[in-house]
Amino acid sequence: MIYLYNAHIYHNAKFDAQLSGLLIDKDRIVKLCFNNDKVNPDWEKINLNGAYVYPGFIDAHTHCFSGGLYLSGIDLSECTSIKEVLEHISNSLKNNQQYIFAWRFDEEKIAEKRFPTRQELNSVCPDRPLLLRRIDGHSCVLNSKARAIIPGLTSSNEILIAEDNDRAVNWLQDNLSEEEIIEAYKNAAKAALKGGFTTVHTMIGDAQMSNQHYKLVRDHLNEFPVSFELYPQSFNIRDALKLGAKRIGGCILADGSIGSHTAAMTIPYKDKNTRGILYHNDEFWQEFVAQAHKEHLQVAVHCIGDAAIHQINSAYATQDREEVKELRDELIHCEVTPDSLIQEIAKSGAVAVMQPAFDLLWGGNSGLYSERLGDRYKIMNRFQSLSRQGISICSSSDWYVTDMNIAMSLYALIHHHNPQEKLEPIEAIKSYTENNSWLNHTEDSLGIIEEGYIADLSVMDTDFTKLFDWNKVRTLLIIKDGNIVYDDR
Repeated sequence: MIYLYNAHIYHNAKFDAQLSGLLIDKDRIVKLCFNNDKVNPDWEKINLNGAYVYPGFIDAHTHCFSGGLYLSGIDLSECTSIKEVLEHISNSLKNNQQYIFAWRFDEEKIAEKRFPTRQELNSVCPDRPLLLRRIDGHSCVLNSKARAIIPGLTSSNEILIAEDNDRAVNWLQDNLSEEEIIEAYKNAAKAALKGGFTTVHTMIGDAQMSNQHYKLVRDHLNEFPVSFELYPQSFNIRDALKLGAKRIGGCILADGSIGSHTAAMTIPYKDKNTRGILYHNDEFWQEFVAQAHKEHLQVAVHCIGDAAIHQINSAYATQDREEVKELRDELIHCEVTPDSLIQEIAKSGAVAVMQPAFDLLWGGNSGLYSERLGDRYKIMNRFQSLSRQGISICSSSDWYVTDMNIAMSLYALIHHHNPQEKLEPIEAIKSYTENNSWLNHTEDSLGIIEEGYIADLSVMDTDFTKLFDWNKVRTLLIIKDGNIVYDDR
């Protein structure tokens, strides 16, 4: 028996002053200990020194393979000019790297407001394949070495989007060894623990028909200190069933991204004469969702622009509403949502799986959203409006796109650029605990601190129900299945 004490414990949506400790036996919380309860001297005691204990935080949507892989790559997020980008790549090259991945590039932060050219990349990395990926993952550029070895690219443009972007990324990632793949997931697990998470939902697949290394990772799940909840990111329903999956999709794409001007809009972009891209027609999605539902698979689809959200929600709406609600079909990202579209979502029974940090990074009247879409930035990431209509809000990082950092994400929810769309702290916490457990159909064993529930706990140095500086928050302890898997006290 392990007894955790001298802590603030989050129970029933508050820190209960009468709740003095938790008793854990094996992987379960077996007793909530209150101030008048006796402590058995035989219990192993862990003094938490006034820390704050939450149910284990859950991230509902991540790209852990890419994120874990890129942690060994070249982070361009602090670069402010093409010269800095090239210097950073040149200085970061390692002799043992077969392929070079440069990530978190954002041309909006670059003085030249553009991507580096192929020749510029060649000048610093001529001999090994190099992929430079935009921060949102929806566009990339290659050096000549990479361009020469990746088959099937259809565009001669240097900036690759849509299917060519996916082909380039997936070809390079598909040619890694099993050891490199497992190492990427170990890197992802470390990032999750440091960010405060015990469970991470992550997709594996090429967003077409391949489920890539799903079986490999599934068979190594017990090697990781966090729970990876896997699901196939593909359209291959037959293979998903063979793999034992209960959910399918993720970033199978209805559209692209706002940063790459490929998110599908009903009204053209403010800064470019385009409405983005719908990657498939209505009939395609309706048939796919119907086939998945026939096999009782939960469906998740990437949809950012209002045209794409309407398309996917309509595919859900053509199914039996009770089945959509039971399976908990997902609108991943669900960013641009005018009032009429919110009403449509409320009727379909679909779930909004959203990314709070998107507003923190790109929201407001001077952010990327405003630059690309004008006043439509006001109808983006509408956590409160969706919630008021009874739509379940599940939160995530979309890591690698934004950090797996629970403090940053909760702060973004509580301090939304649009005050009408912010969530109260208890609702923000719920979106990363109870709601995300419910999304995964594990609400009877995870998501709250209660007797009989799995002992997954995130121990932080901060009370998230009060004002806090997210940059200063630390994860102190992560307990997973009753075991300490991260300790930074």
